[in-house]
Amino acid sequence: MKKKNIFDFLDDERISDKIIDFNHKNITTVHFFIPSIHCGSCVLILENLPKLYQNILNSTVDFSSKKIWITYNNIEFKLSDIAQLLYSIGYKPSINFESIKNKKLLGRKLIGKLAISFFCFGNIMLLAIPEYVGAIKEDMWFMKHRNFFRYLMVILSLPVVFFSFTDYIKYAVLGLKKHILNMNVPISIGILVLFLWSCYEVFFDFGSGYFDSLSSFSLFLLISKIFQIHTHNKILSFDKNYKSFYPALITKIHSNEKEEKILLSSLKKGDLILIRNEEIIPADSILIKGNAILDNSFITGESDLISKKIGERIYAGSKQKGVAIIIKVIKNIDHSYLSLLWNKNKSYHFHHKKLFDLNSISTRFSQYFTPIILIISVITGVYWSFSKDISKIFHTVFSVLIITCPCALVLSLPLIFGNMIRFFSKKGFYIKDIFTMERLSSSKTLIFDKTGTITDPNKEKIYFIGNMKEEEKKIIASLLKNSIHPLSQKILSELSVKDFYFVKDFKEIIGKGLEGVIKNMPVKIGSYKYLGITNKIFNENEINKTTVFISINYKFIGYFLFRNYYRKGIEKMFQNLKEYKVIILSGDQNNLEKKYLKSILPKSSHIFFSQSPEDKLNYVKKLQEKGEEIIMFGDGINDCAALNQSEVGISVSENPTSFFPSCDAFIQSNCINQIFSFLKMAKTSKKLVFINFIISLFYNSIGIFFAITGKLNPLIAAILMPLSSFSVIFFSIISTWIVSRKLTL
Repeated sequence: MKKKNIFDFLDDERISDKIIDFNHKNITTVHFFIPSIHCGSCVLILENLPKLYQNILNSTVDFSSKKIWITYNNIEFKLSDIAQLLYSIGYKPSINFESIKNKKLLGRKLIGKLAISFFCFGNIMLLAIPEYVGAIKEDMWFMKHRNFFRYLMVILSLPVVFFSFTDYIKYAVLGLKKHILNMNVPISIGILVLFLWSCYEVFFDFGSGYFDSLSSFSLFLLISKIFQIHTHNKILSFDKNYKSFYPALITKIHSNEKEEKILLSSLKKGDLILIRNEEIIPADSILIKGNAILDNSFITGESDLISKKIGERIYAGSKQKGVAIIIKVIKNIDHSYLSLLWNKNKSYHFHHKKLFDLNSISTRFSQYFTPIILIISVITGVYWSFSKDISKIFHTVFSVLIITCPCALVLSLPLIFGNMIRFFSKKGFYIKDIFTMERLSSSKTLIFDKTGTITDPNKEKIYFIGNMKEEEKKIIASLLKNSIHPLSQKILSELSVKDFYFVKDFKEIIGKGLEGVIKNMPVKIGSYKYLGITNKIFNENEINKTTVFISINYKFIGYFLFRNYYRKGIEKMFQNLKEYKVIILSGDQNNLEKKYLKSILPKSSHIFFSQSPEDKLNYVKKLQEKGEEIIMFGDGINDCAALNQSEVGISVSENPTSFFPSCDAFIQSNCINQIFSFLKMAKTSKKLVFINFIISLFYNSIGIFFAITGKLNPLIAAILMPLSSFSVIFFSIISTWIVSRKLTL
């Protein structure tokens, strides 16, 4: 008989619609709230699900919100099967659509555990006091009834061991099953050994065991855990705050067909919005106008294009490929889902960055910490086994396992980098995560795009060379309206056209131009090479400037000429970056500006013009093959490939009109001249992490010395352990505060 699935109710369409983020053909993406996610080991186990189950295509965890997004084959798996699978491996989904309520319930559960642990600890200590003061030798009544008190301590220790099992031992076993030696392993070994040996002593009347040490350890471990959770919720919640309000704009359509740029965070259910070519759909919507051709690779990993008809549903995260469309928002925007997309690019380059993250400070440390502690505890046990006092074995081994709990060390990196990320976000620099922050602190090569990155498009002057009639202006504007390229948007704004023609067969070739059919006439806009124009038609000096050429019905009608203005403070910025290798990669053919750029760049800098998106990508790869770590600055889709390939890809934006999941960070254009200060603070943050590690390792070394020599009682070790976490948190907060004040931007 088939075992009943307790999550069968999820297969009801009315319920599944609330938690399904994407559904097309055989692919579904769903999210769950998992209260039992409590450490990095949980994240590793859950994100390894695709390796264990063939029909799970992707699994991504957001630790701070305790949510998991799973993409799976819905032919092989039902939604209820996914929930049951998570439940079977110890991560039961909380099917409650009010996440705030879930977090309150989680808090009450921890407080309940704390109350019971404190009750057991207090009573076990009271029952242990008589033997501490020697009553077992002097008081005959106590001697006669000693077993009653000892068995009572065994009973009172059972809730303590049960809580330890659910919190640590279970996750240690799950980690070992996935070949992960996590921090729960030494803690679990200590708990089990101490409990079993204590029971052995009581049952065979050899002594009272170590239930006092066990209960105190459990209590202070729980206090430490609550303290860490509080820290994550209050201090490390920077991603929930700034990712929801990074400077991304969307084009809203009003009832009078007037367009308005609004913040992504202001988007509401029922709003009509305009989505251009290469723009990401920010929320679940219904297609109202236009021909939607969608790329869902950011959601599913599949690059096949999908067509949608008017009235059909479009999921958040889809990318429009073609003419501009108008959609109606049917779900309020979920910032956490868009933030997830920022981390969820499945290309090779994404995995390249993930592999780089595996070499992070914390990962390198954790690879050696647990095995070393286990070896030290075994050597300590073997050493004390030769002594006459066998009880010293368990005192010393257990003290080693307790005092070396790596909780404090684990907090160092996210606290310091997290605080800096939050400070940066207040200054207009938005970084994806702590791994990006770490790469930012170690990279030595800086690559800049020119147009729109170090030049200010708001101060550029545009001239049209040629003859353009009003009808031709409307045709040009109709084609440009579908592109998000900065030059296209700048020309469109300059033309000031209100009515537009319908565009057929729209196509945009990144780095070259765009084309389409308007009123049965082919229209092309882009570089002179893209339009097939020879140099003899116009002044050669003008070819070498920033230009956009126009062809209507195979007839060249003229071109737009841009005069560049460099951003304020750029000269000083480059002067400060002398210790870095600085490179300019520009798509312009404007070699006339090379002399000026050389005058403001460090002497060791390199400048390359006429660079296509492929050229930029290949150049980044070439430097990486030499072992260089790259920070790339770009302003649009032309730079996406190079941004994605770089160790840190930073999008420079005036008023960004699209969401770029390939970026690692956003920086407001008026803040780019402060990049040296940001980089300096990132380097300082890395030094603070190492200082924190040294402080923690010094504390652990002293603790291990006293534990090995038998001079450290497990009770004292259990008290000192949460204090070490507090010291790390205190140092992290104070040090980053001082640095942020000292290096005020």
